[in-house]
Formats: sequence, C-alpha cells, structure tokens
Amino acid sequence: MGNTEQGDFREEIILSCVAVSSFTASIAPEAIIVDAVRCWRDAIDRQSPVLPTLFARLEANRAGFLAPAIAALLAVHEAWSGQRFQAGDRAASALTEDELRLLGLLENTTPPPTAIPLRPGLTGPLRIALRSTRILVRRVLGRDIGEWEATPAAEDAPMFFACDDEATEVRDRHTVRQAQDAA
Repeated sequence: MGNTEQGDFREEIILSCVAVSSFTASIAPEAIIVDAVRCWRDAIDRQSPVLPTLFARLEANRAGFLAPAIAALLAVHEAWSGQRFQAGDRAASALTEDELRLLGLLENTTPPPTAIPLRPGLTGPLRIALRSTRILVRRVLGRDIGEWEATPAAEDAPMFFACDDEATEVRDRHTVRQAQDAA
C-alpha cells in the first residue's frame, strides 16, 4: 500500500508542475522565475516535496540548478517580511504585487529602505539570497534579470561577490600579519 501511495504522489508532482512546458531557450529569465515561484507556492500549499517539484519544473528549461536558490530565497523572504508570499495562478498572465516586488528585488539585489520587515535581522541573509539567486540566474540562463538579449557564454561572464553595496578590500592572513608587524 505504501508503494502505491508513493507512486501516486510522484505522479501528482509530474502532473502538477511538469506536464506542460511551453518555455523555449529564448524566454526571459523573469518568466522562468515567475513560473518557478508559482510552482514553489503550489508545492508548499499542496505539501509536496518542494525541491524535487521545483527542480523538475525548472529542468524543463534546463534551469534545474536554480531550484535550491529560489526555494531558499522565498523562504527567507517570507521569514523576513512575516507574510505569506502571494503567487499568481499558474495560468494567470498578470503578475501579483509580490511577484513584481520579487523581480525588483532580484534586479536591485537589496531590500527597499522603505520596507519594514518583521525580522530585520534577516535583511543580511535576504541580500545574500537575492545576490546568490541572481548570480545563478546569470550562470544557468546565460543572461541577467532585465536583459532581453542573450549575453556571452556564462563561463565568460565576470562574477563579483560582496556583502555590502561597496566591495571591501579582502586581505589574506600574510598581508594582515605584515600590516600588524609594521604597526
């Protein structure tokens, strides 16, 4: 009996998120993200396993590696804001306010200063999740949020990591030790 239930459960995942995929390689990253967000919300609401469901949906566009980043970003966003993320219906063409806000956050990679989070201590992790997701979008899809034309191959794209808006100088232990000895 347990195997039958598990088989039906797996079939439900396939039918709910992967059965129909009209995406092509030329689709904008924003459309892939919105579709993934709606799949994530649907998986959460159905109490389905989120990562396998989301991975299957994204993999239809060869973007499965985005699944953990998007799932983590949305979980941190909900905890930070203290509100349930409102995703649109799968068939809806109009975006919800939360979906529009998320796309804006991903483009800017920083929460707006006017936002009053429920848990302000999560602002740093939210910024990291936003930047990580954006980096992965560029690496996996070969273009960035807001870019409509394909960019050069993802492996040729420069990558920058910083925790603040202004990059800080990073020193190795040897350089720090030399500076301390000179002082």
